[in-house]
Amino acid sequence: MSSVTETSGTERNYLHQLTSLRGVACLVVLFGHAIQVFRYQNPQRTGVQAAMHDIVTYAFNAEAAVVLFFVLSGCVLSLSLRKYTHLTGRIVGSFYVKRVFRIYPLLWFSIGLAIASMVVAREWVGDGVFVGWLSRNLLTPVSIRNTIMSVAGVFTRYNGPMWSLRVELMYSVAFPFLFWLVRAPRLRVVTLAGLAAIALLPLPHEVGTVFALSFGAGALIPLLPTTLSPRHGAYALLALVVLLYDRYGLMAMGLNLPERIPDMIETVAAFVLIRDLYASGRQYRLLLSRPVIAIGELSYGIYLLHLPIMLMVFSIMGHVMGAPALLSHPSLTQAGLGGATVVLTTALAAITYNILELPLHNLGRRLGNALLAQPARPVSPPQGADTHASHI
Repeated sequence: MSSVTETSGTERNYLHQLTSLRGVACLVVLFGHAIQVFRYQNPQRTGVQAAMHDIVTYAFNAEAAVVLFFVLSGCVLSLSLRKYTHLTGRIVGSFYVKRVFRIYPLLWFSIGLAIASMVVAREWVGDGVFVGWLSRNLLTPVSIRNTIMSVAGVFTRYNGPMWSLRVELMYSVAFPFLFWLVRAPRLRVVTLAGLAAIALLPLPHEVGTVFALSFGAGALIPLLPTTLSPRHGAYALLALVVLLYDRYGLMAMGLNLPERIPDMIETVAAFVLIRDLYASGRQYRLLLSRPVIAIGELSYGIYLLHLPIMLMVFSIMGHVMGAPALLSHPSLTQAGLGGATVVLTTALAAITYNILELPLHNLGRRLGNALLAQPARPVSPPQGADTHASHI
């Protein structure tokens, strides 16, 4: 079977690097959750120790990693559509078929795993262990209505990371039109300004309007000239620092800004970073190493499955050792919990990738391509019309 990542010719290196970047971002989210979602006790630290602790922990900026996912999705979806001169109904229909088979099968599997983790966590972990949003999610009733809405990708409380899948679905529906706007040179500036205005709307974060700019910026990357200045590598390094530490910097400056502001800053940083990987021609050994590419191929499964597995691991550890003992040693617990979750989630993601994700994704490709290959329905000529070819 072919890989989920379509690679061919000169595209192979940059597609592998983009795939690896997705995998690295996925691991950032995983360890970010190991650090953020439990109510650890804060030990006393000196000024230097506190600064080093912040530098290490803020490097796992899960929010920025999700923004990078969206910009990366916009780039990859743009690559899939730019080969068509005109977006016909069949092309858009084929696009939607492939997206459905790419997103939903593993999403449905993750719902079952998430419900099991909720049951285990409720049974073995006491109150006050989890942060607010996760505690609220774990108290969500398991009902037919909630399950049906989860299967549709609308209700996300069973599995926290599903909120970004709902955003992905929303912009997958809108993406062909968004791509059409961004591809037209005369409409680009107006379109991006409009997306920025939408991103600034004072709406709840979970609505996802702020990420319109992320998908639009990503869609623009394959449409821009591939010649970059020699200094672009330095710009990409700076973008990486901003992507990881912008929230820490804003907090250190005492700026209590709405969450959409760092989201927009991270969108710009992710755009610069991904554009460098796409257009610079530079080859980064880490991102081209086989283990990192493999993590990238499994990243969708790791992303969707890691939190339920992490909850089960913590629940079992807490049941055996006691949750207070785990929470009183944050650094040790975070490292152990994160490491165990990486191993178990990667193993399960590899299984689901080969028996569920990849086969059904390839089925979606075949169905989408078959839709494109359907011959046009012949139009019957009016009765009595001349059906012979003109000799003029």
